[in-house]
Order: sequence, then C-alpha cells, then structure tokens
Amino acid sequence: MNRMFRNTALSFLFTALAGTAFAQSAVDIGLYQNDGVLEVKVRPEADFNGIFSSLVFSIRWDANSGANLGEVVQEGVEAQYMGVSRSGNVRDAGGFKYMVFAGFGMSSMSSHGVNWRAGEEYTIATIPVTGSAEFELVNDAYTGEVSNNADFYAALGGSDRTGIIYKGLASAEEDGSVVIQPNPNNGQFTFSFNNDTMGDVVVELVNNIGQSVFNDTVRDLEGSYKKEMDLTSHSAGVYYLKIKRGTKTTTHKIVYR
Repeated sequence: MNRMFRNTALSFLFTALAGTAFAQSAVDIGLYQNDGVLEVKVRPEADFNGIFSSLVFSIRWDANSGANLGEVVQEGVEAQYMGVSRSGNVRDAGGFKYMVFAGFGMSSMSSHGVNWRAGEEYTIATIPVTGSAEFELVNDAYTGEVSNNADFYAALGGSDRTGIIYKGLASAEEDGSVVIQPNPNNGQFTFSFNNDTMGDVVVELVNNIGQSVFNDTVRDLEGSYKKEMDLTSHSAGVYYLKIKRGTKTTTHKIVYR
C-alpha cells in the first residue's frame, strides 16, 4: 500500500512538474520587412526540439494600397519540420485584405538538426511583397470569428502553446534601430532609436483613432534618442509610434494591455 501510494504521489508530482514546464514554453511570433520581403519569425520562451505540430497566422493590409503578397518561400530546413502555405485565397473585409497562413509538422525538429533556444528568433517563412503597404500580423474581430478561425495559434507536440504577437507591424520602410521595451506592456515602456545623420526629428505617439498623446520635435539631432513613457492615465489599446527623420517616416505598433 505504501509503495502504491508513493508511486501514485511520484506520478502526480511528475505530471504537475511536466505541466508547469510545458506551460512556460509558449511560442511568440513577429513580422519584419526587408527589401520587399516579409519575414515571419517565431520566438520560443523555452528551449525546444520536439514536434512543432501546427501554426496559424494572418496578415492584413490596406485594401486600397494596391499591394499584394506572393507565395510562401521556405528555403531552409524549416520546410521539413514546419511547412507553411496559404490557407485559401486573399479575403476582403472592413477595408483590409487578409491572407491566412497555416502549417503542420509531423517530425521532431531534432531529427532535422534544429534546437530552439529560449528567447531567440527563428525565421519560419518569407513572403515576397508587390507594391507598398504596411503589413500587419493580427488577431482582430475578423480573424477571431469562428467561421474564419484565423487568430494566431501555435502548438508544440499537439498542445496549444500560443504566445503573443510581439512585433505585428511591418512598415514599407523598416527601421531596425527602433527599440520598444516591453511590448506588449502595461502602459509603461521605453522606446529608443539612433539618428545617424544630423537633422530634425519629429516623434509622435498616437492612439488607435489617430489622437496624439505625445509629440516631440528635436532640432539637429545626431546620436541616440530615448524616452520613458507612462500611458496609465490613458485607455489600454493599440498605439502607434511615428518617427519622422527628414522625408522618411517609420511607424511602430505598441500594445498597451
């Protein structure tokens, strides 16, 4: 009886610990644009080399932009452990175009020599772009409809390990010098960037209906710019950081939860 009790207790403890370990292994997703190509990256929260069993994500862009997406390109080993392709055709809704992508994996990543490390980014697919637009990874009202079933979803070993969209907006002009931490956040965050060539810089933060909540103009800036923000007196939601340097403006999405 004691042995049975001990075995049961050990089994329960192992299951609890295993559940805790797996609960920490969510997978986040981000979108970048580089020379007319979208790069879809995943970022695991824990080391992993098992079966990346499924992935769903949706990209939207302005229907009036004239831009479009090409076919998914997977030139590396990622196609062997997680093949990603379009799921249906481009869809139109609410002034946006949507493209849903899905992927499934059947073999362990380790069998292909792949070992994810916690916190690192891995390019899972690239998508060529025609035209110019701001493309965005989204979980919105459209993707959330049951009939569309297009919200971001990731599963490892057949279990839901969906994390966050940590970088949703991929502007036509990407600016890798802009750092926003943390993002998403609780209304308090820091953003910074570099201005390599001396010139005037205009920094503006707007809410999702276009109202400005912060505006700053710096004359003859050369070097770094850093600002600590506190939006806790404002409503939670999506904000956009706009940085204008000369004739170039870049836009960066900030999520306040």
